[in-house]
Amino acid sequence: MAHDPTTNDSPLAQTSSPAQPAHGMAYAPSTSNADAKAKRSAKRSAMRKVDLSDSDAALVDKTRAQIRELVAEVRELSQKNCTADEFYEGFLTRIVTALASVGGAVWVRETQEQKPAKLQCHVNLKQTALNQNPAAQQIHGKLIERMFDAREATLVPPATSTGSAEAGGNPTDHLLVIGPIAIDGEVVGLVEIFQRPGAGPATQRGYLRFVLQMCEIASEFLSNLQLRSFQEQQKSWGQLERFVQLIHRKLDVNDTVYAISNEGRRLIDCDRVSVATMQGKRCVIKSVSGLDAIERRSEQVKTLGRLATSVVQSRKPLWYEGDRANLPPTIEKRIQDHVEKSHARMIAVIPLLNVQPTPLDEDPFERAKPAGGEPPVGALIIEQLNESTVSPTLKERVEVVATHSQTALANSIDHQSIFLMPLWKAVGKLTQQFRGRKLIRTATIAGVLAAVVGFLCLFPYPFSLGARGSLVPESQNEIYAQLDGILTDIKVSNTGDSIVKEGEVLATMASTTLELRIGDIEGRIAEAKSEYQIAETGKTTGEAEDREAYTYQAARAARNIENLEKELAVQLKDRELLTVRAPVAGQVVNWQVRQNLLRRPVRFGQHLMTIVPPDTQWLIELEMPERRLAHLSRAMQDSEDEFLKVTFALVSWPGKEFEGELLSLDQKLDVYSDEGNAALVRVRFQNDEVPSELLRSGTRVTGKVQCGSRPIGYAMFYELIETVKSKWQFWF
Repeated sequence: MAHDPTTNDSPLAQTSSPAQPAHGMAYAPSTSNADAKAKRSAKRSAMRKVDLSDSDAALVDKTRAQIRELVAEVRELSQKNCTADEFYEGFLTRIVTALASVGGAVWVRETQEQKPAKLQCHVNLKQTALNQNPAAQQIHGKLIERMFDAREATLVPPATSTGSAEAGGNPTDHLLVIGPIAIDGEVVGLVEIFQRPGAGPATQRGYLRFVLQMCEIASEFLSNLQLRSFQEQQKSWGQLERFVQLIHRKLDVNDTVYAISNEGRRLIDCDRVSVATMQGKRCVIKSVSGLDAIERRSEQVKTLGRLATSVVQSRKPLWYEGDRANLPPTIEKRIQDHVEKSHARMIAVIPLLNVQPTPLDEDPFERAKPAGGEPPVGALIIEQLNESTVSPTLKERVEVVATHSQTALANSIDHQSIFLMPLWKAVGKLTQQFRGRKLIRTATIAGVLAAVVGFLCLFPYPFSLGARGSLVPESQNEIYAQLDGILTDIKVSNTGDSIVKEGEVLATMASTTLELRIGDIEGRIAEAKSEYQIAETGKTTGEAEDREAYTYQAARAARNIENLEKELAVQLKDRELLTVRAPVAGQVVNWQVRQNLLRRPVRFGQHLMTIVPPDTQWLIELEMPERRLAHLSRAMQDSEDEFLKVTFALVSWPGKEFEGELLSLDQKLDVYSDEGNAALVRVRFQNDEVPSELLRSGTRVTGKVQCGSRPIGYAMFYELIETVKSKWQFWF
């Protein structure tokens, strides 16, 4: 600013009203109209009248605008999310500028008992000459303490010190404008402005009002800052409570280190947290925040483990911020190796000690500090990838996390090291059921279980082996193609219920190849016969010397004719095979035989039809799984000459059970279905008990072979029992 508001010719002193900001509060010193008139009258008597020019009025307006702007900046600064130091610096600088004062200072006192007060911030304090006079500093300090206790704003004239350090005063040549900064009625700070002397009383009161208004803004900022601090503290307490609950929730080492690394990273607010545990004399990385599993062959994991081992051996925390100059050679090398792999800019390694239990009259947190001679159980490793500095807040949180982590980890390791701990846990849970009121309930449950077990072990129950199978006729005739050819006509119906007689034509076939062979043989026979006639004629009419040749030719032709006729007879017999006839009387059971075979080429040996005699006996073929054959064989041996009973049901007639008897057991195993290896069991039954329309080849059947009686528990769970036995056979 161009003018000092403390001089009489200052625009602030000459104006009749203070500068008013937009919200209507006065922020600049001013005088009343009566004071202005009195001053002008005194000046008229001493000197000539000075008229304000147009330039002076413009300067006053400019000064007012500057003050409004500075006040607005202070107001805006108080609304920002900044620290107290940042606010005080900008706050005090703008007040000193607005008042055109020599300098200023902000004094704070965190508690009422804090003496002397702390100098938080100052502007041009050297120009007050306080720093060069210890006696003046002592007197000024007592003044500040008295102002804290007075809790009100005041103006202290220059050079008002009485010379006694106990009384306090203003040893400077400046007017002191002091305003309190209060929160909830308690003074937490003072704003002290060193103003030039010489201003009138009204102007000084204007200074004081301006400082008081600025102190109100500072009080509002500190209240908001305190509220934010309380909110952050509440959030930190919630995070700490969650962290403590999770790391102490289980006594398994893996669960504990996983909770420490992941929840600890959230509480510390860093990039990565790792936990290492001791295995012998070296540290092994057990958990890394954000990872479900660790690749132990990774070079980064190996270098981190070696670094943790070196730090734990020294039993002193390591705080690395990028400077390796003061580190021991071993740790320096470990740090360098790990930084090259991980690119971390800040690394903290805190040894975790096996803290012993504390007596009731001791502070457990004092005992848990990592500074004793307790054996280490591991290390807590904190890494920052972007920032290299360790802030006080970060260091404090790391120490809190380490204090709780070492207790939880030591307890988990001690708990897990107990011999046969799972067994003792089970025994402990069992014994809990026999104490107090639980005894009657436990005894009742035990009695019920004993009764159930006794019933399952002693009560006899029919023992049966289940299997699946199908109906098959005891005798049936399969018809196969005797030659390659094409089925040109089929005499049976598509419905599978055609009744045929023995020798009845079922189908006819055509074979172009066979017909060509027959035609070729017949042509060769005709040619051989013509050759034979010529030879016979030559024997009777030819010359005597040629008769012998004709005789040989006739004999050869006769033999050729005989061979061709035999070959023709074979081909004609094959032609008869093109007519498919029924070998026996019965029913053709094939379904959609016309659709499947008519006008289609067939190969020699291809299945065409099946004929079931009308009076055939129907049987059941059950597919008995291999795992049940031992029981079946023993039951067959125990039954001697009697046949084992079989109960079965047709899938086509559910709910109706029939009885049969076991005829034979196949000695060969084969795979018939998804049951795996199985042996066929033949069962006969009374065919007249089943409706004839249900006796169809391939009808599915579910059956049970009765194998005597067993305890009901074994009959119900024998397969489970045998499975367990088969496993134990290889375990022991």
